[in-house]
Parts: sequence; C-alpha cells; structure tokens
Amino acid sequence: MRHVILASHHRFADGLKDTLEFIGGVENVTAVSAYVDDTPLEETVSKIFAEIPPEDEVLVLTDIMQGSVNQAFAPYISDHVFLVAGVNVACCLELTLETGPLSPEVIRETIAQASQQMVFMNECQVEDCEDDE
Repeated sequence: MRHVILASHHRFADGLKDTLEFIGGVENVTAVSAYVDDTPLEETVSKIFAEIPPEDEVLVLTDIMQGSVNQAFAPYISDHVFLVAGVNVACCLELTLETGPLSPEVIRETIAQASQQMVFMNECQVEDCEDDE
C-alpha cells in the first residue's frame, strides 16, 4: 500500500492537499502543516510513521529542500520511503496518481517533467487562439 504525506512550513501542505483532491480526485493523503501549533514536528512525524506498516511504500512531498520540515523526514528515507523536496502541483499530481510502484527512475522523470511547468511567462510567447475561453 502507498501512503502519501504532504509536509510544509505553515499551511502550504493543507492547500496542496485540497488542490490534489479538487483537481485529481486524490484521496488518502496526510497533510503536515508544521509550526502552526506547539506540537514538535519530530513528534508528529514519528507518530505518522508509527502507524505505517514497515513494508508499505511511503511518498513524502515537502516544500523546501534544506528546510526543517524536509530534514524531519530525512531519517526515514529507505528503499520504500521516498522523500521529494521543492514540489509543485504538477509534481504532486503525477506522483500521487502513479499507479505502478515508485522507483528512483519514476520519481526522477516526474521531477524533470514537473520542473518544465515552471515558466517565466514574461518571456514565453503565447499564441492567441480564438477557441480559447
């Protein structure tokens, strides 16, 4: 079974979870919004992993690579616990909707594709289409 955890500083993870549910129909995602109350982050992370069977696949998607939230999940990395930092909506959708088992290759390819969704629109030539809304 795959478990998906979205984790961020403040409420980004909650908003991302809501967006994944709305756009992709993604369910059964755990959102960890760090530093919104007095609960230590390491305690929250420990409780989450205590409830996950050791053989299950875990996908953790965090906001900032060198951030404290990402670092709280780093000790759990293994051959079946995947930690991806700096996520955007495209990356989250692709990985959470992946039907096959996750692998480093699948994750690398998804990150490469998702990074192409970040575009400086001032320099992007957009063709007008009369059929567009």
